[in-house]
Amino acid sequence: MWDLYQGIGLFFLYAFLGWCVEVAFVAVNCGRVVNRGFLNGPVCPIYGFGMLAVLVLLEPVEQNLLLLFLGGMVLASALELAGGWALDRLFHTRWWDYSDEPFNLGGYICLKFSLMWGMGTVMVVRLVHPILYDLFLLIPRRLGIGLEAVFVLLFAADLAATLVTVAGLNRDLKELHELAGTLRRGSDMLTQKVGGAAQAADTRLDEGRLEWQLAKAEGRQEWERLRQEWEEMRSENRQQLEEKLAGLQARSDQLREKLLARRAFGENRLLRAFPGMKRPDRQPLLEGLQREMERRRQEQKHRR
Repeated sequence: MWDLYQGIGLFFLYAFLGWCVEVAFVAVNCGRVVNRGFLNGPVCPIYGFGMLAVLVLLEPVEQNLLLLFLGGMVLASALELAGGWALDRLFHTRWWDYSDEPFNLGGYICLKFSLMWGMGTVMVVRLVHPILYDLFLLIPRRLGIGLEAVFVLLFAADLAATLVTVAGLNRDLKELHELAGTLRRGSDMLTQKVGGAAQAADTRLDEGRLEWQLAKAEGRQEWERLRQEWEEMRSENRQQLEEKLAGLQARSDQLREKLLARRAFGENRLLRAFPGMKRPDRQPLLEGLQREMERRRQEQKHRR
């Protein structure tokens, strides 16, 4: 069996190859290249951990194709289930969701992809791994240790940066959701308050008309004063509320643009990497952002 050096090296090797598979899968199915990893770098850790588990636990049955297939299907599916459940509980977000696929379990795994994991396990263990392992052993050990040390440091920094990005994404989605609700309530309040102010002013005007009829000379002056107060009341109420709503709308637009602006790193990359991302409490907002990103992508594509 391997030592720590070989285990770390194989982890990064298969994490990178898994990332390549994810990118190629999306490129073939969607016609565009997207960094499909949870992390910013070109690695998918779940593939690294998955292949280490397969190579260690299924070594006794690697010569039996059926057992290797079934073992790979079960191990990979269990890892995907555990990873999806953990990410859901940690970040309250479904990064992938197979709920629309037949024979799924909680949306975390489904029969179609479990069968693919089984076939992939057979192919990698029997065909790919022997070649890659021999090539890995050709790397001078000192050079390999130095490279692995750099990879571990980069991996740790990438993981920390991604966790900060996810926290920021959750914070921005929460603020956008709250702003949308506040803007709706503010719009209703604007209508009610202005209408209420106008009604109160109309009552005062009716009283003014009566006073004017009773005292024409003095009443004309009172009429003009009431009319002016009424206009100022309506203007002041509407202006104050509109200014507040405009400020909230500007903040909402700023946050949306922050999420929609295409960047290689940050929150927008996560939204593009996981178009099937789901949050029950933010789903309409997420779907709206995804539609807007797709619209912008199509516009950019047509301009080329």
